[in-house]
Amino acid sequence: MTEPPHKRARRPDSNQMWDEADRRLPTRERDEPPRERDRRDDRDRRTRYRSRSPPGGGRDRNRDRDRDPRRDDVRDMRDSRGGRRDDRARDRGRERDGARESRDRPRKKSRSRDRERERDSGRRTMRSRSPRPERESDRKDGDRDNNRARERENTKSSLKPDEDISRSRTATPPVSFKVGGTGGAQDHDRMDVDASRKGDRGDKNDTKDKVVEDQIEDDDDIVVEDDGMAAMQAMMGFGGFGTTHMKKVAGNDVSAVRKEKKWLCSATSYGQRSERLPDSLALQAESDTIYWPAFPSNCVLKTAPLPQYPLFPLKTYSELHPHYWSSGKPFSWYWLQEIMLFTKRLLAGALLSAVAAADDTAVLYNEIARSSNQSLLWGPYRPNVYFGITPRIPKSFVGGLMWSKVENYEEVQHNFRHTCEQGDDMKGYGWEEFDVRTGGVQTIYDQKNGIDITTMFVKVPGGSHGGSWATRVRGVLRKDSSADLKSTIVFYASLEGLGSLEVENEKDPLGYKGAVTLKGDSEGLGEYKLVVTSGRGFHPKHEHPSYDDKPLDRTIVKSQTVPPEHLWQAKPILFRNLKEQIDEYVAKYGEENPPPPPQVYTISNDAGAGNLHMIQKVFEGDFEFDIIFNSGSAPKEITSQDIAGHINQVSKNYWARFVSTFDPKPPFAVENLQRFTSSMFSNLLGGLGYFYGDEVVDRSYAPEYDEENEGFWEETAEARARHQEKLEGPYELFTTVPSRPFFPRGFLWDEGFHLMPIIDWDLDLALEVVKSWFNLMDEDGWIGREQILGAEARSKVPQEFQVQYPHYANPPTLFFILDTFVTKLGALNGTTPAAREKLGRSVDAEHLKNDDLALHYLRELYPKLKKHYYWFRKTQSGDLKSYDRSAFSSKEAYRWRGRTPQHILTSGLDDYPRPQPPHPGELHVDLISWVGMMTKSLKNIASLLEYDEDVTELTTIETAVLRNIDDLHWSEKEKCYCDATIDEYEENSLVCHKGYVSLFPFLTGLLDANSEKLGHVLKLLGDEEELWSKHGIRSLSKKDEFYGTDENYWRGPIWMNMNYLAVVQLLKYAQTPGPHGALAEELYSRLRINLIETVYNSWLETGFAWEQYNPETGNGQRTQHFTGWTSLVVKIMQMPDLSGGQWTVGAGGGGIQEKIKMSKSHDEL
Repeated sequence: MTEPPHKRARRPDSNQMWDEADRRLPTRERDEPPRERDRRDDRDRRTRYRSRSPPGGGRDRNRDRDRDPRRDDVRDMRDSRGGRRDDRARDRGRERDGARESRDRPRKKSRSRDRERERDSGRRTMRSRSPRPERESDRKDGDRDNNRARERENTKSSLKPDEDISRSRTATPPVSFKVGGTGGAQDHDRMDVDASRKGDRGDKNDTKDKVVEDQIEDDDDIVVEDDGMAAMQAMMGFGGFGTTHMKKVAGNDVSAVRKEKKWLCSATSYGQRSERLPDSLALQAESDTIYWPAFPSNCVLKTAPLPQYPLFPLKTYSELHPHYWSSGKPFSWYWLQEIMLFTKRLLAGALLSAVAAADDTAVLYNEIARSSNQSLLWGPYRPNVYFGITPRIPKSFVGGLMWSKVENYEEVQHNFRHTCEQGDDMKGYGWEEFDVRTGGVQTIYDQKNGIDITTMFVKVPGGSHGGSWATRVRGVLRKDSSADLKSTIVFYASLEGLGSLEVENEKDPLGYKGAVTLKGDSEGLGEYKLVVTSGRGFHPKHEHPSYDDKPLDRTIVKSQTVPPEHLWQAKPILFRNLKEQIDEYVAKYGEENPPPPPQVYTISNDAGAGNLHMIQKVFEGDFEFDIIFNSGSAPKEITSQDIAGHINQVSKNYWARFVSTFDPKPPFAVENLQRFTSSMFSNLLGGLGYFYGDEVVDRSYAPEYDEENEGFWEETAEARARHQEKLEGPYELFTTVPSRPFFPRGFLWDEGFHLMPIIDWDLDLALEVVKSWFNLMDEDGWIGREQILGAEARSKVPQEFQVQYPHYANPPTLFFILDTFVTKLGALNGTTPAAREKLGRSVDAEHLKNDDLALHYLRELYPKLKKHYYWFRKTQSGDLKSYDRSAFSSKEAYRWRGRTPQHILTSGLDDYPRPQPPHPGELHVDLISWVGMMTKSLKNIASLLEYDEDVTELTTIETAVLRNIDDLHWSEKEKCYCDATIDEYEENSLVCHKGYVSLFPFLTGLLDANSEKLGHVLKLLGDEEELWSKHGIRSLSKKDEFYGTDENYWRGPIWMNMNYLAVVQLLKYAQTPGPHGALAEELYSRLRINLIETVYNSWLETGFAWEQYNPETGNGQRTQHFTGWTSLVVKIMQMPDLSGGQWTVGAGGGGIQEKIKMSKSHDEL
């Protein structure tokens, strides 16, 4: 990416940079002749790289000895030439002499250069044949001819000699397309089809050494010719109007610079290295001895439009350059130079325009990111609590709500609500409408406390700190509650990091009659005020003398200073404060005359400074009050009078946008289902959270973790028992959660499913979440499958499950989202889909409005995708070579690490039956299917970015994966895909537990529409004695011996994420010509109806979406409020009706209308 203009303006003077480069040379080098120094630099570079090679490697030591003598002949021929070559040598010497005069002057360090070095240093770990961002000056000369031969040999052997590429299972054709302007240069790490065999962790340094050598040797294929036109073209920096990207040309040593930017210079500097041109016309590419942006002082980056040079000079030849008459140059030589110079100017101008365009894209990208951060800064980003708010800033402001009824002394401590808990016995809770950028409405049906709490949250943009926000808290008694039900409610505000937060009101020992105002100042938020209004509602009164000291019609405020690491424990702190007050009451009034419960369960009134402020109110009956946050940079303050208007406008905009975005197709296009659909989606989006903190990681890399021996699970258990884990971080993550009460944290494989509906609603938000996940990736490419960041997150996880292991993978579902992004760009079919009609205001995706912005995002992310891809294939590779297995490829086989006899938690399918006992020779069909999906997705992105070499290599990998799925996992006996293992006779054996695992090549879209195997898969899926249920597809066949046994987690129950993938693929095959289209269409129509009916009926009866559904009854079970991937029903309702109107809702006469209950709405819960 080019240097931003505002930084370019602060760049040190180029003279200083040029002199600094010379000054840093050792004295001995400064005094050496240039040519000798260059030769020694080459030797030094070779020594530096050789020092990182495996012991005993002698290739570098023998390279000079094995050098092709023809290269020496060419060099001797060049040296034998006289004239201008000698002149140029003298000119270079004079330049260096002049540079030595000022080399010791102090200079500023180039921050751009350091930043480029830091960025590049992290990209050298992966082998690549693609252009790379590493500094080319780190390369060395080698045996060019030998490398050419080696490269030809590699090309011939990219597939094994006995491989028949014409067989039916081949990769999809590589896509080739453009979006918007020209594709950028491919500046990423090299792909490697053989990455899976690069060795284990212990070989990491060896691998890196080989990578460096290979990168250097790849450049040795460049041939430099120095005669006639070729010499002129090389001197000018191009040849035949082709590209010189990553090629060596005379007068422009590509081993020193990358050919990305062009500079205009006079001939008095290093322009004299090439054929001498008239001073006024000299034009030369970037320096051949320095890094950008360190360039000669007389080189100026031209940002003005390209001058309109005439094709031929208007003056006569003698008028232009009379000295050429005496030089003996032929006439054609002059015109050749003029034409070449003109073309050079033209290309330079085009490149300068490209540089300017890149600057514009970078500026636009940064501006969009800033704007997005503003609109996404604030939110209810604490999904683990019923209502909690915080900005996306580490160690910043945190607010939350707690409440309970106070009718007696026994139940309060059990009924105080704060964190979402499955044991709270709620009738239902969650967002009824929600947009993370504007706000929404949430209702909590608290039947034990006899009250329904509604939080109406709105965001008001303005200013430079994310704008302002407000929440209206409303309590409404439930129908079976008494009219004088007494409730206490506490809002707390805390500040974990640096800054201030204090009560602005004057102290009142009795409490506060009006609004309570807190003023604060903290990093990222600036100055702000938080107002908690007095609100509306009745307050309990009693005759006990304690009332005179603390009237309950006032607001009570308790300010305190708490260690920052304990601020998340708001409820225990509240209980401690309540106990202190209770102890005072007991001491004062005795146990025989206590105050009534509404008085007893109050905190002491002590407002002031502190980092935690608890604001308590006590009501009788219904109530309402506002919490208003006003940013000091906002142009206008929000008041209670403004809130109702904001709430109404947010709701109106939400519904207009929701109806147009999630347009359900028949038979679901009825108003009765809108509330259900909105609840499912809003609770998915309302589960968005911002997490910050450290995590527990075991980086001991114990050899037992390689899982290479029989009985490996016992060895790994012993290694884990050594407890070598440590805290790492802190890290931050912006993600949705599967379940607010049970899984309030990020899960890698869940998140890909979560984002499928979200990307339709807010594509920019989905891309922000994807980027946040990949920012967690370590230097090897690992992303932890479960993100338990900070003490608060760990408090919800048993200790034995808190540790993350860098060799454990998880299904790479985020690639689904990137594939969807590419599809939305219109890349796969070369067109952008027609814009859907909008019925109201909507947020247009910035990444769809601007192609350059979209490509910029993908280019920034692509190196991380590749690194993760290679880490995945390497760490989860299976063993083919140690056993007698016949397969198309000897490399593409995979095995989940983290295996025990009962579980493979890393697969996401936990207790799904696998071969017994576990064996290091196992191969898992679901895992190789994920690799195939990931390969296909990465190939599509590479094609969009025009990384052709990567496309070629990924196509080769994809072909090998597809062929090996059939060769290694298809059972002709069972007519399905199965896991493979090694039996007691050391023979390969297929172990078939029919279920989700058997469907994976189908679920991930890897089967051809004409494949005979697809027909067998569809029959298995539709067999009621195997997987088909009227409530959805079972996870395990009814005929399997393990069906419904033990934990019965993935051994029969219906999971919505797997059923969604099945519906998607059935629709695809139903709409694709082929022999199985009719069967796919029938199964699609029936499955779509069954899934919506199952989830909807359970939601009506319980008020919740559930983690899984019973295959016999359809009842929701396990975790409630599982609004993660169960919310995919929103996507299913959007899919087209292929039944021809066979199914209807609410029309009578049979069909689904007799099954879905329409007698009541969720509001009646």
